[in-house]
Amino acid sequence: MKKFKLIGLVLGLTFAGASNAQSYEFVATDNKVETKFCVHAGNNNASKVKSLLRQMDIRKRKENINAIQCNDMSVAKFAYKYGAADTFSYLNTLSFGSNKVRTSVSIRDVARLNEDSNIKPIVVEVSSGI
Repeated sequence: MKKFKLIGLVLGLTFAGASNAQSYEFVATDNKVETKFCVHAGNNNASKVKSLLRQMDIRKRKENINAIQCNDMSVAKFAYKYGAADTFSYLNTLSFGSNKVRTSVSIRDVARLNEDSNIKPIVVEVSSGI
């Protein structure tokens, strides 16, 4: 149990450091449900991700999660890349094979503050594929 708490703490700190560095704005390139799914995954909106999974047939959620590609990467990798900790945690537990992210621990200087406090979000155009 302590091991899982430690891993969670390390992941939380990793994402906290990453999320303070840069923010992202996700823009859907089409109106497909899968693209909306990717946008919600990037925005760290786990409740919307779960809601869309129910719309796509919750009984096939593992198949859906592992079939959908966001900007040519698995949904779990997409959420991980953009620091969406909640959706990443949920999606990665349901991912398998090459879609699963194998996390590693790295140490960053989180005390180092960015001089520019007016960082604008990076706009990421999102498209989905199956």
